[in-house]
Amino acid sequence: MHQGLRYAIDRVRFRRAGEYEFAVNEDPDGSAFAELLEGTPMRVLRSPDFNTLAWRKLLINAVANPITALTLRRQAVFRREDVKTLCLAILDEAAAVGRADGARLAADEAGKILATLLTYPADAGTSMYFDRLGGRPLEVEALTGAIVAAGERHQVPTPLNRMLLTLLRATGDPAGNGHR
Repeated sequence: MHQGLRYAIDRVRFRRAGEYEFAVNEDPDGSAFAELLEGTPMRVLRSPDFNTLAWRKLLINAVANPITALTLRRQAVFRREDVKTLCLAILDEAAAVGRADGARLAADEAGKILATLLTYPADAGTSMYFDRLGGRPLEVEALTGAIVAAGERHQVPTPLNRMLLTLLRATGDPAGNGHR
C-alpha cells in the first residue's frame, strides 16, 4: 500500500505505507502486470486470494478517505477516541459486506484495519482530503458507494456507510442539486 499526494497533473509525492504497492491475482494477468514493474521500486504482491486483499484495502479507504474529507483534518483525526469508535463501527459494517462478498476477513478485522491506519503519519492526508481541498471531484462512488452497493447486492445493511455516502455526495454538490 502507498499514499500519494498529487501536486499537479504530472507530479505526485509518493510515501510507502506498507509491504507492497500493488496486489494482483496469482494468475497470468497478475503475473503480466507484475512483470511490467520488474526493475522498478514498486513492490507487487501476488496472491491467490485477491478478493480478500482488495477488501482490506477498501476497508482502509472506507474510513481514511471519508473521515479526512468530511472533517478537513489529516490523519491525526484518527487519534481521537470518538473518531476511533465511529471508525470501528463503520469498519465492522463494511467488513460484514466484504465477508458476504467472499472476502476472508477476521472477526476482529475492523480493529486490525484501524490499528494499521494509526501507523500512518498524523500529518498524512488522503486523496479524498486533498481533492476536497482542491475543489476536485471526490472518489465517493468507487469507495463508499462500492460498499453500499455491495451491501445492497448481498442484503447486508449499511446505515453508517450510507450516511457517509450521503454526506460525501453533498460535499461534492455545493449547489444542492441532488445526486443522480
